[in-house]
Amino acid sequence: MKSTAPLLAALFALCACNAEPTPVAPASPFVRLAAVPGRPASGYFELPAGAQDDVLLSVTSPQARRIEMHESMTTGNMSSMRPLNQVPVRAGERLVFAPGGRHLMLYDVDPAIRPGGEIAFVLHYQHGPERTLSARVEAAGGPE
Repeated sequence: MKSTAPLLAALFALCACNAEPTPVAPASPFVRLAAVPGRPASGYFELPAGAQDDVLLSVTSPQARRIEMHESMTTGNMSSMRPLNQVPVRAGERLVFAPGGRHLMLYDVDPAIRPGGEIAFVLHYQHGPERTLSARVEAAGGPE
């Protein structure tokens, strides 16, 4: 039987080459328009958190009358969604709003907004300053 020690040593050496954490660029924020007019659009983004714990209290946009933070979850065969009043943001972690998890529901989106355009998200924190993101707009089925 051959020893796996040389293979493991090579694997550990490769991992050691990347011992320094590499900065990860924020995922490109986007909004997926509703398939049915009058229904809410959905919004997604990913950001590195700051050096201090904080709380995301709300997200607003000049292009939407109201934005709610929601979370999707699955229990057994049942999927559901619940609103979030706030989202804890832990120092050094990533704040993720992605399909199938936390997401934004955008109500009464400006009818002039079309796929290929942009919508501004303004993130309001309990302690930190506001942060504005520019989100690309996609059609209901995904990227154009």
